[in-house]
Amino acid sequence: MGNLLQIFRLIIYWFILSAPLVYLMNTGIVETTSNLITYDVGVIAYVGWLLAVYIITKPKWLLRVLRISEVMAWHRLLGPLTLLLALGHYWFSFSMHEEIKYTGLGALVAAVIALLVAIIWLTPLSKQAKTTFDSFRQAMRQLWSYQTGRWLHRLYLLAIVLGLVHVHMIPRIAESLYFMMTFDAYTLFVLASYAWYRMK
Repeated sequence: MGNLLQIFRLIIYWFILSAPLVYLMNTGIVETTSNLITYDVGVIAYVGWLLAVYIITKPKWLLRVLRISEVMAWHRLLGPLTLLLALGHYWFSFSMHEEIKYTGLGALVAAVIALLVAIIWLTPLSKQAKTTFDSFRQAMRQLWSYQTGRWLHRLYLLAIVLGLVHVHMIPRIAESLYFMMTFDAYTLFVLASYAWYRMK
């Protein structure tokens, strides 16, 4: 029950944060309903990446509202959830522009690798069931130190930067002033928060 409550609270916060961008997307861009839904899914995935990076900084206001264990559980949940949305966005999207296509694909690949890093290096090893996968993970951890898990943060940052460039390259979206201002403000706030956290 506790895990379900954590997921429910995460989804509520996540969608509240995504709502302004989704609203501005749907009111500021003339597109078909199916395309708008595809864009919305991509935006929600992008906000999930931003949220995952922001959680890394352990903001004091958030820790006053939630326990540290719940905040870290959110971080673990955002990996697979954002990847599912990003896959859906990529699968149903179409673009004639190579630069748009490949920046989006690059962000998706970074998210996939980030999830693999999390599974191999950051998920606790089973003490009872010694599966082949457990043995593989143990061997990988011996080859590369546990600190390799730091690449998880860098991969999320790469996905965010590629996602940012991807959106700026889509003419219809880039022309929506209020959406782009809000989109860039979200991104700059999270990147600045992360930079400050790393410098402390």
